[in-house]
Amino acid sequence: MTKKFGSDYLKWWFSEGAHYLMPSASKDPSIAKAIGPWDASTSPYTYDFNAKYSLEIMAYVSRASEVYKLLPKTTFQAEGDSLKYYETDLAGLTGYAYGGTPFTSGSVESAPTIAELNSFRPAYVFDPWVINYQSRLESTWKPDPKQDPESIKQYHAEILPNQLDNMLTKTVDTVNDDGSGGTYHNIESIDRIVSTYAESGAGTTYVNAATDGDIYWNKSSVLIDKSADTDDTFGPGAGYGVDLPTTGSARYLDLGMIDDVIKAIAPYSKRKRWIGITGPGTVNEIQKLIDPKQRWFGNPMEYQVTMNGVETREGIKAGLTVGGIVSNGYTIPIFPTTHAANETSSNRSGVVTDANIGNIYFLDLDAIELRIAAPITFMETGMNDMLSMDSLTTRHWFIHAAQLIATNFRSHGAVKYLKAS
Repeated sequence: MTKKFGSDYLKWWFSEGAHYLMPSASKDPSIAKAIGPWDASTSPYTYDFNAKYSLEIMAYVSRASEVYKLLPKTTFQAEGDSLKYYETDLAGLTGYAYGGTPFTSGSVESAPTIAELNSFRPAYVFDPWVINYQSRLESTWKPDPKQDPESIKQYHAEILPNQLDNMLTKTVDTVNDDGSGGTYHNIESIDRIVSTYAESGAGTTYVNAATDGDIYWNKSSVLIDKSADTDDTFGPGAGYGVDLPTTGSARYLDLGMIDDVIKAIAPYSKRKRWIGITGPGTVNEIQKLIDPKQRWFGNPMEYQVTMNGVETREGIKAGLTVGGIVSNGYTIPIFPTTHAANETSSNRSGVVTDANIGNIYFLDLDAIELRIAAPITFMETGMNDMLSMDSLTTRHWFIHAAQLIATNFRSHGAVKYLKAS
């Protein structure tokens, strides 16, 4: 039975689904008794699964994250693990005179060309930590912060949304997933999904190598080879949906860049349900471009703030709040995040090094999804497991299995490599 992501799926996973992997956690006492104790110290059934806490953390990440929470969620069970795309459009409609021979002299087409991606896999990401017996004991009398097991667990939980957002927003030149034979097996990034042949397949103007933009989706061989995608089957706007500088240097934002991108991707979007994701620095640049157009005629001068008994003079609250952008007749809400690629020095292109504000992404909510194989799950070993492990430590981790999937690459867009004015 397939299950779509939502409250029913989460209830199923944390009450039944996860137990297929960890029978010792089963609520059926007869099953638990039949399994019994395992002598092997590496047995997976010696690990404790905390369903209630796992569900709380999944809910917390869905609230506290900036990017993760915006992405539509589906499941591998409901959606499968293969995708098909129409690579070319049919163009056989032709006018004929009386007595014409359309099958003999016309352009006869049987079916469109299909690009097929088979059996992609989720990324399996872990946040593991170890607590030794000595520090656990000493935390009982040390002053705050005690670094006791509960506070350490809370710390890892609180930085989990930040870590997931970091992974989802890595720049295209940062290897996120180079297949099962490589080193990296992370959740795919938005910047790589929303990239074209010109950016990440045609050379090294914007990336370190033509392979930087390749998408593996945790397979051993590349599924989308950007250097071979010369017709941008997997390129936003068929190649025109990513606005790039003409050279490998950042440039100032122009609102016309946004208009050009939306114009290019609009024909490929069914319902035009885009959201914009960018950095706070870029939002400030948009405000600089819009603010001069604002007029104050007839507005009362009544804004005043008091702080510690000191009052500002009465006046207007100047500046526009950028809540959305209107382009080509479409209204697109804008969500700022410090994680946007190129917004901060910790996530900045290593090739276009003078970019210092975030890229702007326009994601079609009907054509992108975070496909989940396992919700965020917390597991830990108990104190008694120190005996079977022959180690004075307990082990703890968060596990998550998911993958960022685009079901239509051409309906997304981006403006990249910008600098503050």
